[in-house]
Amino acid sequence: MASENHGLPPEDHIDHWNGATNIYMIVIVVSIWLVVYLKKNRRWMAGFLKMQRNQENEDARKDRHSNDLKQVRLRQQLESYYNTRKWEQSQSQDHRVNME
Repeated sequence: MASENHGLPPEDHIDHWNGATNIYMIVIVVSIWLVVYLKKNRRWMAGFLKMQRNQENEDARKDRHSNDLKQVRLRQQLESYYNTRKWEQSQSQDHRVNME
C-alpha cells in the first residue's frame, strides 16, 4: 500500500488526490462553459476572426503592392540607364566618324 501512495501516509495521499481532483473538475467545468459560450456567440466570434483575417490580408496586400512598385521603379531606372549609355555610345561613334 505504501508503494501505491508513493511513500505518503494514507491521509496525506487522500488530501493530495482530492486537491488534484478539484483542479481537474475546475478545468472541465471551465472548458464546458467555454464551449457553450462560443456556441451561443458564434456570430460574434466569427466576425471577430474574420476582421483579423481581413486586416492581415490587407497588410499583406499593401506589402505586395509596395514591392511591386519598387520593382517597377527599379526596372524603369535600369531601362533609363541602358538607354542613356546607348545614346552616349552612339554620340561618341558619330563624333569619331566626323573627326575622320
